[in-house]
Amino acid sequence: MAANTNKRVATKHIRDGIKSQYPKGDKCEICGTTHELEYHHYATLSIVFRNYCEEHNISVKTDEEVIAMRDKFYEDNWEAVVVDGVTLCNGHHKALHKLYGKQPTLASQNKQKHWVHRMFEKNNGLTEGTEPQPTNAARFSRHAVGRIDFKSLIKGV
Repeated sequence: MAANTNKRVATKHIRDGIKSQYPKGDKCEICGTTHELEYHHYATLSIVFRNYCEEHNISVKTDEEVIAMRDKFYEDNWEAVVVDGVTLCNGHHKALHKLYGKQPTLASQNKQKHWVHRMFEKNNGLTEGTEPQPTNAARFSRHAVGRIDFKSLIKGV
């Protein structure tokens, strides 16, 4: 007899069948670390899977039913399932989910991408992805010419 499949197990079967195809990078896209890397789907896999099953009137009550339909699901949802994601370290992956929830809505995909981009810029001292931000010392040194006589500044001399 076929084993009953709950929603979590069904998503695991979908994920396990395709994760070797994930274009997981060799470093976190935000901080560049090479440790504890994870692949984040911008489109929550369980939501994409649930929507697909509802739209196609597909029953996934058993493990066998999930496995039988998953290749067609991959084919129809390749972009969301494989391509549209990012490699993050565990810490940044958790931070993203803390902000957008355990299962971010599909409507939040662009916000998630923007957050990753902003965090990359912040982590790398960049503004709008191009210019390095000066440090506080550099900001101060632009205005300092030689030694400053603070007493004369106060007195207006």
